[in-house]
Amino acid sequence: MILLKSPEEIQPSTSWIVGVDFGTSFTNIYVNRNGIAEPLQLENLHLKVTEIPRDTRITVLFEYFIPENFIPADKPLPLSSVLTTRGKTSASQGKERPIFDGRIYIPSYGRFGTRPPWIETDLKWENFSLNQLFLKHLALHISAIAAKNRVAEIQWSLSFPSAFSRSDKNKYGRTWQNLTQELQASTGINHICPEIDDLDKFRTESLAIAQYFADYEGHDLVNTTCIDVGGGTSDISIWEENRLVHQCSVQLAGRDLFSQFLGLNLKFMSKILSEGKVSEFSGSKDGLFDLNLNIWLRSNGDYWLRNKRNLMEENPEFQGLIKLIAIGMAGLYYYIGILLKVLYEEGKYNRKEITPVYIGGNGSQLLNWLAEGGRFDRHSEVNLLLSRMLSKGSGFEDTEEVTRLTNNPKHEVACGLVLNESKLEGLTRKVKDLPIAGEAYEVNGIPISYSSRLDFEDEVEDFKVPQLVQLSKFLSDFNLALKELEIEGIQPMESYKVGKVLDRGSNQNDKLWRDTNRELTNVLLKIKGKSDNIRVEPPFILGLKALLRVLGKEWAEKWQK
Repeated sequence: MILLKSPEEIQPSTSWIVGVDFGTSFTNIYVNRNGIAEPLQLENLHLKVTEIPRDTRITVLFEYFIPENFIPADKPLPLSSVLTTRGKTSASQGKERPIFDGRIYIPSYGRFGTRPPWIETDLKWENFSLNQLFLKHLALHISAIAAKNRVAEIQWSLSFPSAFSRSDKNKYGRTWQNLTQELQASTGINHICPEIDDLDKFRTESLAIAQYFADYEGHDLVNTTCIDVGGGTSDISIWEENRLVHQCSVQLAGRDLFSQFLGLNLKFMSKILSEGKVSEFSGSKDGLFDLNLNIWLRSNGDYWLRNKRNLMEENPEFQGLIKLIAIGMAGLYYYIGILLKVLYEEGKYNRKEITPVYIGGNGSQLLNWLAEGGRFDRHSEVNLLLSRMLSKGSGFEDTEEVTRLTNNPKHEVACGLVLNESKLEGLTRKVKDLPIAGEAYEVNGIPISYSSRLDFEDEVEDFKVPQLVQLSKFLSDFNLALKELEIEGIQPMESYKVGKVLDRGSNQNDKLWRDTNRELTNVLLKIKGKSDNIRVEPPFILGLKALLRVLGKEWAEKWQK
């Protein structure tokens, strides 16, 4: 028998506001204590009872328990949104326990060649029971750190993408309510969890990032667009004189704008970025590629951009990748231009002008890939292209508005959740912003304008996009802008003919649009069922993603020959 020393008795005396940004690729946590917002300090909570060799201890803790130190040690947040079930018990579904049956996993770069059966990813959008296990362990660990710091009460502040369906949002809200009730009974801490209709503490990511830019970085929201580009969604909010004009979330983000292209061309990935270590980037078909790529980017991305990007600028294969990223980012800005136009026509946006853009989130770092020298700032030439896309999408004058890149990628939403210094108007309005289509479409045989709001009936039986008119205009405007603005770092599409559409069969662009429509139709066929269960996506964004998939395949096939 080993007699353990009695732990010090703690007298709880303080309270925390805890903001949790649960993302597709990464999860972040911020704490507001005494009016100061800061990342949660991930302390070592282990009690070592017996001596054991370090090599054995570290491996066992990583694989079967909680590691002593979260990595990278100097900046462990954000955490990878990864769960391990290795060593799980035989508990039935719904009876699983955090840590024993599933726990947060801290992956290391190149650890797996193929996907082990106990590693779970894509927790935000799929795998509801595994989603719960991840969040239960996360909340339990936060509570343990809070108890050590003499916290008597935790006010939780949570974010979600407005791309969530009503069913997604309700499930996510109930998960937090249930787990905080369990923690209330087991921890002795008073847990205050927001109700699903609490628009202050259960807030969309698009609103939280705007609060961050206003309060933490000190930018004005006089006439501004804020974008949070994550792994799965880009969350957008448009502001006028601190008043929310519109917010939306589109499923176009890091996976669509970057990682899907590298997953299609592993030879390029291994040859250029990982110096021939192709095995570290296997698993593109089993979900492991995104995980390994995110770890690589976190560990090596900044170094590669600073020291090796310049050496690759003349490489035609690398130029092809840059062009794909540019088309995706420019398309997102073009869609925001369409939003500004429609909002102006609706009388909700009062200025006939484009806006400056504040951009954050992990995916916002893609701007560094587009910038000369691998470092994006207000002087980067890509600013001119992005401003021109806002102008072309809206029809407003191009006033060469600047995009400001965040100082703290992937920290913005969690930080914004625990701030409230700027009194922004419209944060708690209960009227939902319906997404703006951006492209004409048909639902159940009824044609609907590109400038309409997406408001599905109870049952969607048929969803079609007859012609990609706006997307075709975008691609022409994109290629024309590269020439007119004399953008040196991004080349126009070689085979794309800018100008009037020619007769079917004689147009050089015909095959591209035929393939894009086929790719799009394959997606649209799956959009059926009860409207509450459908994750609504604007047809323009659906078309843009289809176009990117087609162009990505062409790029990969060209250089794999």
